[in-house]
Amino acid sequence: MDEQPRLIDFIPRRLSTFALLFAAGVGIVIGLELLYAWMPRLAPFTTDGSVEAFDLDGEGSLAVWFSSFTLTLASLLALVVFSIRRHKVDDYHGHYRVWLWAAACWLLMSLDETASLHEGFKEMMTMVTGTRLLGDGSMWWVVVYFFLLGGVGTRLLVDMRQSRLSSVAFLGTAFCYALAVVAQLGWLLPTENARAIMMEEGAEMIGNLLLLAAMGLHARYVILDAEGLLPRAEEEEDEEWEEDEEEEIDEEREARLLAKTASVRVHPPHGIRRPATAKRNAEPAFADTKHAEASVGRKLTKQEKKALRRRLEKMKKRREAG
Repeated sequence: MDEQPRLIDFIPRRLSTFALLFAAGVGIVIGLELLYAWMPRLAPFTTDGSVEAFDLDGEGSLAVWFSSFTLTLASLLALVVFSIRRHKVDDYHGHYRVWLWAAACWLLMSLDETASLHEGFKEMMTMVTGTRLLGDGSMWWVVVYFFLLGGVGTRLLVDMRQSRLSSVAFLGTAFCYALAVVAQLGWLLPTENARAIMMEEGAEMIGNLLLLAAMGLHARYVILDAEGLLPRAEEEEDEEWEEDEEEEIDEEREARLLAKTASVRVHPPHGIRRPATAKRNAEPAFADTKHAEASVGRKLTKQEKKALRRRLEKMKKRREAG
């Protein structure tokens, strides 16, 4: 059983693989668009005068199956991200639960593509309220989708901000969906126009592809992060800690140098402890490195000269500050 592949093993690790898969998806979308454009020429060769499989605006077509399939895969990838993100030790507020909401939204959209739930919801709201708002009443489901997907998408984008590729793909999804809605409402071209249908369905299918790419890219990101293959913020903190430690060592060297080169030493009375910062705050008894070398009787090293100059600059600034 240890040799059996895991679910995360099917998620590509190379960005070139994602690029090829996305290019293949775009090729399928272009093919579906061309089949819809050629549908009037192919219709005379059928008994009923239509080719429903190539109709982008119809039900049960290849375009509907393709969109439903990509949204289902996006929902599964969101569940993969959730299964990994919930084990992250620094997520104290449980922000990983938004990925369950995302998976549910993508699955709902997949069902909507197959069963046209938004059409039934539009007619129900029109019957209950007695108004269709704008146009044919599509604004009813547009408003619901806007608040639902807008809320979940915004929170999801915040969680995805560390992965630039998945964030950019997710923003591209929002743009394509907005373009599809504008075309659906007839704000660009008449809804009966074949070009408007091609624009609407093409933007929607490209948006679904970008959504799938965003989920896949972020799943790749969280997997690599969990495996320790991405640079962590802890490493930057370790580097800063090492720099602070080196500064402390330099200050100790300064204190030792000052103790060696001081011309007058005043010992405190017995029973009174000398402050630990006295050595650091003591002013040197010389004005430059040459004077220090003359006092010590040897040449100072580069590190000692650097520490001495830094100490003299601090003393100068302290005097100027009053």
